Amino acid sequence: MAKRTRKTYKQIAADLLGFLAQSCPAIDVTVGRSERWGRTCLTFRWEGFRGLLLEERFRRIARLIPQDYFESHCRDAVWLELAPDETIDNFLAQPRSEDVDSRLPAIWKMLRDCSFFAALEDELVRIPPGACPDDLSVSRRVLAAKSLTADEARDACLAFIRKEAYNDWEVLQKVRPIAESRRRQ
Repeated sequence: MAKRTRKTYKQIAADLLGFLAQSCPAIDVTVGRSERWGRTCLTFRWEGFRGLLLEERFRRIARLIPQDYFESHCRDAVWLELAPDETIDNFLAQPRSEDVDSRLPAIWKMLRDCSFFAALEDELVRIPPGACPDDLSVSRRVLAAKSLTADEARDACLAFIRKEAYNDWEVLQKVRPIAESRRRQ
């Protein structure tokens, strides 16, 4: 077993920036001890977070960090993925996927009623293999085309994330069977 080396906050911030810079241009990374939480806090500020749900932000960053580094230096830290002008309090006030648990049956019904899954599939088959984005952007576009309100579209995306669907193909693979099985019950 390799000996775990202790790094300074400055070293961790530099390492994280090295992992993220290519995929997240102009990202700012700050690492330090937070008095608010009484432990290490990793703060990422990036324009690319604008419009993304909190769990999407975390996933976008965490998957770029090697697992062994994550386990050694990041696991027990507070993570803040902020748009450039976003405050911590605004960030913390945003909804999370568990917030829609009680509304999942209604969300599934809404998606069935507007034929969302068929429309999403129609859109995805038009995208060349390998060109499909690894996010929910096509789902968001289809939800908007279905004239859902911004809150309904946000809740649908939170429901997708709740079922561990972070990209459009995962929505079809993981969420569609759940939503459509509710119709048969």
